[in-house]
Order: sequence, then structure tokens, then C-alpha cells
Amino acid sequence: MKGKKGEIKFSVLMSVYKNDKAEYVKIAIESLLNQTRKPNQIVIIADGPISKELKELLQIYENNTIFDIHYREKNLGLGLTLNEGLNYCKYEYVARMDADDESLPNRFEKQINYLESHHRIDVIGTNMYEYDEEMNNIISQKKVPETDKELKKYIKFRNPINHPTVIFKKDKVLNAGSYEDFPLFEDYYLWAKLVSKKCTFYNIQKPLYNFRGGNSMYERRGGKKYLKCIKKFENGLLNLGIINKREYRKNIVKRYIGALLPNKFRGLLYKKLLRDK
Repeated sequence: MKGKKGEIKFSVLMSVYKNDKAEYVKIAIESLLNQTRKPNQIVIIADGPISKELKELLQIYENNTIFDIHYREKNLGLGLTLNEGLNYCKYEYVARMDADDESLPNRFEKQINYLESHHRIDVIGTNMYEYDEEMNNIISQKKVPETDKELKKYIKFRNPINHPTVIFKKDKVLNAGSYEDFPLFEDYYLWAKLVSKKCTFYNIQKPLYNFRGGNSMYERRGGKKYLKCIKKFENGLLNLGIINKREYRKNIVKRYIGALLPNKFRGLLYKKLLRDK
């Protein structure tokens, strides 16, 4: 759906769950309301039971007609929750937002202006700043490839889109099968499916998003449970034809090594080798 003179209207999709802190969620929501290019709809889904403080915070926004807030009793995980949320999104374009981060004020202005002049783009992301858990210090800048051609080479080995920075065409995502239950790889696998459907990507080469990182993020990417997630994901890439068997074996070895490192060393790996200062 577009407004007058081809102006793009768009929804924002965000999920919250029991471990999200109300004060962090408030920062995330306010960063959406303080954009220089305002969203036309903000869809928020509570994925299972949430804290009293978080519920009270969301209730404050319920009277604002821009918000469409839904509560679910059972926790289903991020992928299935985002699938449900897409059904509530009214507009052709959908922007993602994580519940504990912050969009810079000109994020949507930059992205939507680009989309309005490049209608062939199906998915647009940006670079982002990665902060510590308290959002006091910038740890690094997470850069991603700019062009569609660069991105489709990069996707074989690393995630080419910073998920919470993305805006995509809703129909393209639905036609590709939407998000699936791929824990910690929900977005990466979706991009792979979109690549297999010949969708067109672009990343703005400016950080327009503040990501809350820290040790908890590195902990989620380690341990034996994570090894199963890696194998399921790499099998998915292989089946889609994104990688060949040699690339599959290479990816498995590299990701397994990272997952089995102690958390402290895994954090150093991410900071030193996989990020730009």
C-alpha cells in the first residue's frame, strides 16, 4: 500500500517475550516514534507470558492508533511469532525492530527514500553499531555487503543482512515461505530462501541502528544445543543450493569451532575477527 504521489507506507514488526526488560523496550518503541519518517503502523506481539512491568508499558501505547498490540499465552519462539505478526501488518513494506535496541532517528527516512527511488529492491538493510549490554560503549560496527551481487556471494559463509535493520516487501517474504523455526538462524535462512527466489537486496553503508550486544549474545551462540542448530541451518543452505558440499563441510567446521570455544574466547572472536572497530 502506498500513499499519495507514490509515497510508501509501512508497518513495523516487533516481538517481545518474558526476558525483555521494560526499560529497554521503552527505548526501542520511543526510537520508532521519534523517527524523521514515521511508520504508519507498529505491530507488537508478546510471545508468551511477560512481566507485569512490560505488560503495563505496552498498555500505555495501546490507546495510540498507530499501535497494533497482541498477547499470546504460549511462547512459540521468534520465527513463528514473526510469522504471526506478518498477518497483522497492513502495508506492502515491513520494517523489523528488536525489542531491546534503538533505531537512529533518520533510519526510516534513509531506507524509505531509497526504496521510493529503487522499486526493484525487495530487501534493504543497513550497517549498525554494536554496543555493550548497557548501551554505554560502542564495541564495534557491524558492516554488511552493499550490492546485491556482493551479498549473494557473502551469504554462503556469513549472514549478509543485519536483521533488526531490515525493511522488506511483505509479499516476497510470504511467497518464499516466510520465517521458519530455525533457532538463532531464522533471519539468515529467510534471506537464503529469498536469494533462491531471485529477490533483490541492498544494504545502506551507514550505521542507522544501535544494537544491544554483550556477553549474553555470545552465550547463545555456543554449546552442544547450538551445534544442532548449526547443522540444521547448513543442511538448509545445502538443500536450497546456496552452498555446495565442500562449502557445507567448511562452514560446519568453522561454526562448530566457534560454538565450542569458551564464551570469553567466542566473544573475542566476534569482536576481533568478525566486526569492524
